[in-house]
Amino acid sequence: MAFFFLGLAFLGAVVPCSFMGQFILSHGFNLTEFKTQMWAAPISSFTGAAFLIASLVNLCFVWSEGRRMKLKGLWLPILATFLVGVSCGLPLFLYLREQARQNESEAAEEAAQPAPAQPQQPQARR
Repeated sequence: MAFFFLGLAFLGAVVPCSFMGQFILSHGFNLTEFKTQMWAAPISSFTGAAFLIASLVNLCFVWSEGRRMKLKGLWLPILATFLVGVSCGLPLFLYLREQARQNESEAAEEAAQPAPAQPQQPQARR
């Protein structure tokens, strides 16, 4: 399941960035034009508002769940959410969480295995 989440994170980065790339090719890094187009029509305003709220919720979830589980690399999904969005940040976090769970499961299995039997020392005769 971990690599499924990693694939979704990749897809969640490539698809939105392809649209952003088209915008940058047409308008450059023009933030005024970006803001104008984002809020120009009700449907784009709906999308923009949903994106902002989902990003905030995702950041809160990643931060709280990641700290609770003591995940390493927690900055990666946070950065991905800021740079790309939830479509990349959330599956990247789920990948990290799944990897941590698998590592915990493997460690628990190793701990549960009985220790190898020690060869018995021959007893001295009396």
